[in-house]
Amino acid sequence: MDPLEQIIVYDNFSIDLNKYPRMNNDKEKTDIIIIIFLMHQDLLIKLAESFDFAMQYYHDCKEYYYVFKFNNNIKKYSANEIIMLIKQTNDYFKDNPNINLQKKYLNSLSFMDQIYYFYIKNKDFYLNLYESLEHAKKAYFERRDYSYNIKPPFDFYNNVFNKTYNAIELMELNAYTQYLVQRKIIQNLPIPKYL
Repeated sequence: MDPLEQIIVYDNFSIDLNKYPRMNNDKEKTDIIIIIFLMHQDLLIKLAESFDFAMQYYHDCKEYYYVFKFNNNIKKYSANEIIMLIKQTNDYFKDNPNINLQKKYLNSLSFMDQIYYFYIKNKDFYLNLYESLEHAKKAYFERRDYSYNIKPPFDFYNNVFNKTYNAIELMELNAYTQYLVQRKIIQNLPIPKYL
């Protein structure tokens, strides 16, 4: 990659390729988290929808299946399997607040079940991130101030503190991420820290 290469954010506004993630900056870790979750936006939106569809189809007494792909793993879930996985795990954690018992329970689940559970449990994090990006774009072009406070999910990250981003930072991070994705430079999503 050419170190002088520019990434177009919109129209004539561009940023240096090396601007993000901001190394040795208090936002370095959250920049990286945002970039990784933006890289997997389509996958994560479909994953979040799978839970909603499972509930809807289950209540309508219709069949529904979701094929979950994570890294090199694949698992097919029925609506009933999705609902039971989430309900039983939530119920167990509620009834057993001891972290050692929770870890033991998690170990009884398959790797894919564990991943699916934690990404559904934390879906508000990434869905809010994607929604904030759309709000940032709109606010920027309407010349309004906009800020988004990123709160990295505790199930995935330790010692990463909340940071506030303005509209232009979010737009720049999105442009940088799209640049990487177009060149097939994609980082894997994080694995929950309990696994």
